Amino acid sequence: MMRLDAFARYLSRQSGLSLTMFGFALSLVTGIFDYLTGRDISLEPFYLLPIFMVALFAGWPAGLIIAVVSAVVASAVDAIQAGASFHLTVLFWNDVMTLGAFGVTARIGAVLKRALEHEQELARTDDVTGAANRRAFFEAARTEMDRARRYQHPFTVAYLDLDNFKQVNDRFGHSAGDGLLRLVAQVATRDIRANDVIARLGGDEFAVLLPETGGEAARAVMERIQKHLREAVQQTNWPVTFSIGVATFSAPPDNVDNMLRQADDLMYAAKQDGKNTLRHAVVGAPEM
Repeated sequence: MMRLDAFARYLSRQSGLSLTMFGFALSLVTGIFDYLTGRDISLEPFYLLPIFMVALFAGWPAGLIIAVVSAVVASAVDAIQAGASFHLTVLFWNDVMTLGAFGVTARIGAVLKRALEHEQELARTDDVTGAANRRAFFEAARTEMDRARRYQHPFTVAYLDLDNFKQVNDRFGHSAGDGLLRLVAQVATRDIRANDVIARLGGDEFAVLLPETGGEAARAVMERIQKHLREAVQQTNWPVTFSIGVATFSAPPDNVDNMLRQADDLMYAAKQDGKNTLRHAVVGAPEM
């Protein structure tokens, strides 16, 4: 089972072209064995394996290509083995049925691929805000920490807390609180890059990951987010402000928990300064 999982992970990392070529080769190999075993032994079910595999990992177009290739190979083997008993009408009918079965197999694989991708996306998305959830943030943070170790580039993590959020829930109801959380995610998303990550870690706390971003640029981004959040809540009756801790790492910490703790400490320092402020520090600088 572990080897099968490892093989599946390997396939998921391959390009669509590589998977298509692999499926093409498997179809040809299956055709060769089909020819060598003769007409008395049917190997048609084995043609389904490369079709389903390619559709599952590369999608519907690639799966359909392999379905057509496999149908052509199976048809050629059938025609060669038929020899003098070749009947065009029968062969045509068999080919149509074979192509239909192969096409359905490709479609099933492609539909399953989309369903799995949707399930994975839901597992990584906060159901209230639509932002990334804690799991997705930790995955992205680990990836960025590995990249920082390899290339020695800085990165930044910000911890954002909504001051007086409980008052919104108490005075306006939990639906208003959820609306405020969605507003925070939407406003922050507009101010970050496509490869940046904003995640709701729980309650009224958000984290922002800014890959390959140094101190000056990170502070500018988070000050802009804080400014736009203030402007957004000023249009409501919500008595909310935003305390933000920003940690720029010249060298990555040991783990994600330690990384978040340092940003969280800065956020609490911002609260102790009177809330509605931003505290920033460069941490993890290597010793000279």
